[in-house]
Amino acid sequence: MKKLLIVRHAKSSWDNPSLNDYDRPLNDRGKRDAPKMSFWLSKKANVDLILSSGARRALDTAKAFQATLHSPLEIDDKLYHASSKQLLSIIKSVDDEINSLMIVSHNPGINDLVHYLNSGFQENVPTCGILHFDFEVKKWSATSNKNATLQFFQYPKNL
Repeated sequence: MKKLLIVRHAKSSWDNPSLNDYDRPLNDRGKRDAPKMSFWLSKKANVDLILSSGARRALDTAKAFQATLHSPLEIDDKLYHASSKQLLSIIKSVDDEINSLMIVSHNPGINDLVHYLNSGFQENVPTCGILHFDFEVKKWSATSNKNATLQFFQYPKNL
């Protein structure tokens, strides 16, 4: 079985309009929510690998999870504003030695991927929202909406 945790980056700051989108940091709420969500998740799941977009807001979110979960963290810039198809391709290429994977990325790709994996899921994934899917497969390359089971959906305002 493979476990996938999908995390949308925490709330980012728009205070500096001259900053490139890639370089936008977390705002105060994002800096509060990421550690809170990582602590909550640490009671629910182990993560073998965190893959994060290199965009500052995503990477800062991933680092908050890494600090609590003590999981290896890798940056993959293909996660920056990736479509659901691109996200799924990245997931399918993960080494099969990894059984529990977290990706930290952006909308709209995150929403589209979640809706693909679970067509009954109608919600928007809020900032720092976490979804956990189990796949009844041995290889990441076999993951699809046909073998995905949503285990939980959690977000900061719900805690």
